[in-house]
Amino acid sequence: MEPTDTSVVPGTKKWDAFTAVRWGDQALAWASRIMTATRYEALESTIEKVGHYALIVGAVLGLAYGVVGAFKWNQLSPALIGVLWIPCAAVAQFAAFKFSNTSRGLIRSSGSQLSSRAFLACLALGSLLLGIIALAGYTYGAIRTDSLSTFGVGLVVFAACELTVWLCLSPSLLNLSIVPASTAGEEAIGVLTFAMKALLRLVPIAFGVGVIVGDFAIVAAIVRLFRDQEFSITGASPAAWLVLGSAALPLIGYVLFVLNYLALDVIRAILVVPEKLDVIGKK
Repeated sequence: MEPTDTSVVPGTKKWDAFTAVRWGDQALAWASRIMTATRYEALESTIEKVGHYALIVGAVLGLAYGVVGAFKWNQLSPALIGVLWIPCAAVAQFAAFKFSNTSRGLIRSSGSQLSSRAFLACLALGSLLLGIIALAGYTYGAIRTDSLSTFGVGLVVFAACELTVWLCLSPSLLNLSIVPASTAGEEAIGVLTFAMKALLRLVPIAFGVGVIVGDFAIVAAIVRLFRDQEFSITGASPAAWLVLGSAALPLIGYVLFVLNYLALDVIRAILVVPEKLDVIGKK
Protein backbone atom coordinates (compact mmCIF):
# COMPACT_ATOMS: atom_id res chain seq x y z
CA MET A 1 0.00 0.00 0.00
CA GLU A 2 1.36 3.42 -0.92
CA PRO A 3 0.89 6.32 1.49
CA THR A 4 -1.67 8.95 0.64
CA ASP A 5 -1.01 11.60 3.31
CA THR A 6 0.41 14.86 1.98
CA SER A 7 0.60 16.82 5.25
CA VAL A 8 -0.34 16.66 8.90
CA VAL A 9 -3.99 17.58 9.42
CA PRO A 10 -4.34 20.04 12.31
CA GLY A 11 -6.93 19.50 15.03
CA THR A 12 -7.87 16.38 16.91
CA LYS A 13 -11.53 17.02 17.72
CA LYS A 14 -14.26 14.97 16.10
CA TRP A 15 -15.83 18.13 14.71
CA ASP A 16 -13.74 21.17 13.82
CA ALA A 17 -12.65 23.20 10.79
CA PHE A 18 -10.64 20.29 9.37
CA THR A 19 -13.16 17.49 9.83
CA ALA A 20 -13.73 17.18 6.06
CA VAL A 21 -9.97 16.94 5.50
CA ARG A 22 -9.67 14.05 7.95
CA TRP A 23 -12.64 12.32 6.38
CA GLY A 24 -11.02 12.66 2.97
CA ASP A 25 -7.75 11.20 4.25
CA GLN A 26 -9.61 8.32 5.87
CA ALA A 27 -11.53 7.60 2.67
CA LEU A 28 -8.33 7.53 0.63
CA ALA A 29 -6.56 5.39 3.23
CA TRP A 30 -9.43 2.90 3.05
CA ALA A 31 -9.35 2.93 -0.76
CA SER A 32 -5.57 2.49 -0.87
CA ARG A 33 -5.83 -0.72 1.16
CA ILE A 34 -8.07 -2.16 -1.55
CA MET A 35 -6.65 -0.53 -4.68
CA THR A 36 -3.08 -1.80 -4.59
CA ALA A 37 -0.68 -1.83 -7.52
CA THR A 38 -0.55 -5.63 -7.53
CA ARG A 39 -4.32 -5.92 -7.82
CA TYR A 40 -4.43 -3.36 -10.62
CA GLU A 41 -1.84 -5.29 -12.61
CA ALA A 42 -3.77 -8.53 -12.06
CA LEU A 43 -7.02 -6.88 -13.19
CA GLU A 44 -5.33 -5.30 -16.19
CA SER A 45 -3.75 -8.60 -17.24
CA THR A 46 -7.02 -10.52 -16.90
CA ILE A 47 -9.13 -8.03 -18.88
CA GLU A 48 -6.49 -7.74 -21.58
CA LYS A 49 -6.25 -11.53 -21.92
CA VAL A 50 -10.05 -11.86 -22.09
CA GLY A 51 -10.02 -9.12 -24.73
CA HIS A 52 -7.68 -11.16 -26.92
CA TYR A 53 -9.94 -14.20 -26.62
CA ALA A 54 -12.92 -11.97 -27.35
CA LEU A 55 -11.18 -10.73 -30.50
CA ILE A 56 -10.93 -14.31 -31.75
CA VAL A 57 -14.59 -14.87 -30.94
CA GLY A 58 -15.42 -11.62 -32.73
CA ALA A 59 -13.62 -12.82 -35.85
CA VAL A 60 -15.72 -16.01 -35.89
CA LEU A 61 -18.92 -14.08 -35.23
CA GLY A 62 -18.16 -11.67 -38.05
CA LEU A 63 -17.62 -14.57 -40.44
CA ALA A 64 -20.86 -16.19 -39.29
CA TYR A 65 -22.75 -12.94 -39.84
CA GLY A 66 -21.39 -12.65 -43.38
CA VAL A 67 -22.20 -16.26 -44.30
CA VAL A 68 -25.73 -16.13 -42.87
CA GLY A 69 -26.28 -12.76 -44.54
CA ALA A 70 -25.19 -14.17 -47.89
CA PHE A 71 -27.92 -16.82 -47.66
CA LYS A 72 -30.52 -14.41 -46.31
CA TRP A 73 -30.00 -11.77 -48.99
CA ASN A 74 -28.94 -14.18 -51.75
CA GLN A 75 -25.70 -12.25 -52.29
CA LEU A 76 -22.06 -13.34 -52.35
CA SER A 77 -20.53 -10.08 -51.08
CA PRO A 78 -21.51 -10.52 -47.39
CA ALA A 79 -19.71 -13.88 -47.31
CA LEU A 80 -16.60 -12.36 -48.94
CA ILE A 81 -16.62 -9.52 -46.42
CA GLY A 82 -16.96 -12.09 -43.63
CA VAL A 83 -13.93 -13.96 -44.96
CA LEU A 84 -11.89 -10.73 -45.20
CA TRP A 85 -12.92 -9.91 -41.63
CA ILE A 86 -10.78 -12.82 -40.33
CA PRO A 87 -7.36 -11.45 -41.43
CA CYS A 88 -8.39 -7.94 -40.37
CA ALA A 89 -9.12 -9.19 -36.86
CA ALA A 90 -5.85 -11.16 -36.84
CA VAL A 91 -3.79 -8.09 -37.76
CA ALA A 92 -5.68 -6.03 -35.17
CA GLN A 93 -4.88 -8.59 -32.47
CA PHE A 94 -1.22 -8.68 -33.46
CA ALA A 95 -0.95 -4.88 -33.22
CA ALA A 96 -2.86 -4.77 -29.92
CA PHE A 97 -0.57 -7.32 -28.31
CA LYS A 98 2.68 -5.77 -29.55
CA PHE A 99 1.85 -2.17 -28.69
CA SER A 100 0.36 -3.00 -25.28
CA ASN A 101 3.68 -4.52 -24.21
CA THR A 102 5.63 -1.67 -25.81
CA SER A 103 3.53 0.93 -24.01
CA ARG A 104 4.15 -0.67 -20.63
CA GLY A 105 7.87 -0.63 -21.41
CA LEU A 106 7.69 3.07 -22.26
CA ILE A 107 6.09 3.85 -18.91
CA ARG A 108 8.75 1.85 -17.06
CA SER A 109 11.55 3.69 -18.88
CA SER A 110 10.05 7.18 -18.63
CA GLY A 111 10.34 8.41 -15.08
CA SER A 112 8.55 11.55 -13.89
CA GLN A 113 8.05 13.41 -10.63
CA LEU A 114 5.73 15.58 -8.55
CA SER A 115 6.62 17.73 -5.55
CA SER A 116 3.91 16.24 -3.29
CA ARG A 117 0.95 13.90 -3.20
CA ALA A 118 -1.53 16.78 -2.90
CA PHE A 119 -2.49 16.73 -6.58
CA LEU A 120 -2.88 12.94 -6.62
CA ALA A 121 -4.88 12.91 -3.38
CA CYS A 122 -7.31 15.62 -4.55
CA LEU A 123 -7.76 13.98 -7.95
CA ALA A 124 -8.30 10.59 -6.31
CA LEU A 125 -10.92 11.89 -3.87
CA GLY A 126 -12.71 13.88 -6.57
CA SER A 127 -12.77 10.90 -8.93
CA LEU A 128 -13.99 8.61 -6.15
CA LEU A 129 -16.95 10.86 -5.39
CA LEU A 130 -17.66 11.61 -9.06
CA GLY A 131 -17.80 7.90 -9.89
CA ILE A 132 -20.27 7.17 -7.11
CA ILE A 133 -22.46 10.16 -8.00
CA ALA A 134 -22.40 9.28 -11.71
CA LEU A 135 -23.36 5.66 -11.05
CA ALA A 136 -26.23 6.71 -8.77
CA GLY A 137 -27.42 9.37 -11.21
CA TYR A 138 -27.32 7.18 -14.31
CA THR A 139 -28.96 4.31 -12.43
CA TYR A 140 -31.81 6.61 -11.41
CA GLY A 141 -32.09 7.84 -15.00
CA ALA A 142 -32.11 4.27 -16.32
CA ILE A 143 -34.94 3.33 -13.97
CA ARG A 144 -36.94 6.42 -14.90
CA THR A 145 -36.52 5.89 -18.66
CA ASP A 146 -36.40 2.08 -18.59
CA SER A 147 -33.13 2.27 -20.54
CA LEU A 148 -30.42 -0.33 -20.08
CA SER A 149 -27.98 1.70 -22.21
CA THR A 150 -28.19 4.60 -19.75
CA PHE A 151 -27.19 2.27 -16.93
CA GLY A 152 -24.34 1.00 -19.11
CA VAL A 153 -23.04 4.55 -19.57
CA GLY A 154 -23.15 4.97 -15.81
CA LEU A 155 -21.08 1.84 -15.33
CA VAL A 156 -18.49 3.07 -17.84
CA VAL A 157 -18.19 6.47 -16.13
CA PHE A 158 -17.98 4.81 -12.71
CA ALA A 159 -15.28 2.38 -13.87
CA ALA A 160 -13.23 5.16 -15.49
CA CYS A 161 -13.38 7.27 -12.32
CA GLU A 162 -12.44 4.40 -10.01
CA LEU A 163 -9.55 3.33 -12.23
CA THR A 164 -8.30 6.91 -12.07
CA VAL A 165 -8.46 6.67 -8.28
CA TRP A 166 -6.47 3.45 -8.48
CA LEU A 167 -3.69 5.06 -10.50
CA CYS A 168 -3.58 8.09 -8.20
CA LEU A 169 -3.19 5.89 -5.14
CA SER A 170 -0.51 3.74 -6.82
CA PRO A 171 1.81 6.18 -8.67
CA SER A 172 4.41 3.42 -9.00
CA LEU A 173 2.20 2.01 -11.78
CA LEU A 174 3.07 5.15 -13.75
CA ASN A 175 6.74 5.30 -12.69
CA LEU A 176 5.93 8.53 -10.85
CA SER A 177 8.10 9.64 -7.93
CA ILE A 178 7.48 12.22 -5.23
CA VAL A 179 10.42 14.67 -5.12
CA PRO A 180 9.80 17.63 -2.76
CA ALA A 181 12.51 19.75 -4.41
CA SER A 182 10.68 19.95 -7.76
CA THR A 183 10.39 23.39 -9.34
CA ALA A 184 7.14 24.90 -10.64
CA GLY A 185 8.10 24.03 -14.20
CA GLU A 186 8.93 20.45 -13.27
CA GLU A 187 5.62 20.25 -11.40
CA ALA A 188 3.70 21.34 -14.50
CA ILE A 189 5.53 18.75 -16.58
CA GLY A 190 4.83 16.14 -13.88
CA VAL A 191 1.09 16.85 -13.97
CA LEU A 192 0.96 16.62 -17.77
CA THR A 193 3.07 13.47 -17.74
CA PHE A 194 0.79 11.90 -15.17
CA ALA A 195 -2.24 12.52 -17.40
CA MET A 196 -0.49 11.01 -20.43
CA LYS A 197 0.74 7.95 -18.54
CA ALA A 198 -2.63 7.40 -16.87
CA LEU A 199 -4.41 7.38 -20.23
CA LEU A 200 -1.81 5.02 -21.68
CA ARG A 201 -2.09 2.71 -18.66
CA LEU A 202 -5.88 2.56 -19.08
CA VAL A 203 -5.61 1.49 -22.73
CA PRO A 204 -5.31 -2.31 -22.13
CA ILE A 205 -8.48 -2.29 -20.02
CA ALA A 206 -10.32 -0.13 -22.56
CA PHE A 207 -9.17 -2.54 -25.28
CA GLY A 208 -10.53 -5.59 -23.48
CA VAL A 209 -13.84 -4.04 -22.50
CA GLY A 210 -14.36 -2.50 -25.95
CA VAL A 211 -13.81 -5.80 -27.78
CA ILE A 212 -16.15 -7.65 -25.41
CA VAL A 213 -18.89 -5.05 -25.93
CA GLY A 214 -18.29 -5.24 -29.67
CA ASP A 215 -18.76 -9.01 -29.60
CA PHE A 216 -22.12 -8.61 -27.90
CA ALA A 217 -23.08 -6.05 -30.54
CA ILE A 218 -22.22 -8.54 -33.31
CA VAL A 219 -24.31 -11.20 -31.56
CA ALA A 220 -27.21 -8.72 -31.44
CA ALA A 221 -26.77 -8.09 -35.18
CA ILE A 222 -26.88 -11.85 -35.86
CA VAL A 223 -30.07 -12.13 -33.81
CA ARG A 224 -31.63 -9.31 -35.84
CA LEU A 225 -30.51 -11.10 -38.98
CA PHE A 226 -32.36 -14.28 -38.06
CA ARG A 227 -35.42 -12.20 -37.22
CA ASP A 228 -35.28 -10.62 -40.68
CA GLN A 229 -34.60 -7.21 -39.16
CA GLU A 230 -31.32 -6.75 -41.04
CA PHE A 231 -31.41 -5.74 -44.70
CA SER A 232 -27.70 -5.25 -45.48
CA ILE A 233 -24.31 -5.97 -43.98
CA THR A 234 -24.00 -2.34 -42.89
CA GLY A 235 -26.19 -3.26 -39.92
CA ALA A 236 -23.18 -4.90 -38.27
CA SER A 237 -20.69 -2.19 -39.25
CA PRO A 238 -20.94 -0.23 -35.94
CA ALA A 239 -20.13 -3.41 -34.00
CA ALA A 240 -17.27 -4.24 -36.36
CA TRP A 241 -15.81 -0.76 -36.03
CA LEU A 242 -16.11 -0.99 -32.25
CA VAL A 243 -14.11 -4.22 -32.24
CA LEU A 244 -11.43 -2.92 -34.62
CA GLY A 245 -11.33 0.50 -32.95
CA SER A 246 -10.84 -1.07 -29.54
CA ALA A 247 -8.06 -3.26 -30.93
CA ALA A 248 -6.41 -0.16 -32.41
CA LEU A 249 -6.34 1.66 -29.05
CA PRO A 250 -2.88 0.34 -28.02
CA LEU A 251 -1.39 1.59 -31.30
CA ILE A 252 -3.17 4.96 -31.06
CA GLY A 253 -2.20 5.36 -27.42
CA TYR A 254 1.43 4.53 -28.18
CA VAL A 255 1.71 7.07 -31.01
CA LEU A 256 0.01 9.87 -29.06
CA PHE A 257 2.13 9.18 -25.98
CA VAL A 258 5.40 9.25 -27.92
CA LEU A 259 4.56 12.47 -29.75
CA ASN A 260 3.36 14.27 -26.62
CA TYR A 261 6.28 13.05 -24.56
CA LEU A 262 8.66 14.39 -27.20
CA ALA A 263 7.08 17.83 -26.80
CA LEU A 264 7.43 17.59 -23.01
CA ASP A 265 11.09 16.60 -23.33
CA VAL A 266 11.68 19.71 -25.43
CA ILE A 267 9.99 21.85 -22.77
CA ARG A 268 12.03 20.14 -20.05
CA ALA A 269 15.24 20.89 -21.96
CA ILE A 270 14.27 24.56 -22.26
CA LEU A 271 13.58 24.80 -18.52
CA VAL A 272 17.07 23.62 -17.57
CA VAL A 273 18.81 26.15 -19.85
CA PRO A 274 18.81 29.02 -17.27
CA GLU A 275 20.25 26.70 -14.61
CA LYS A 276 23.04 25.61 -16.94
CA LEU A 277 23.76 29.21 -17.90
CA ASP A 278 24.10 30.12 -14.21
CA VAL A 279 26.58 27.28 -13.72
CA ILE A 280 28.60 28.44 -16.73
CA GLY A 281 28.52 32.05 -15.49
CA LYS A 282 29.88 31.07 -12.08
CA LYS A 283 32.82 29.34 -13.72
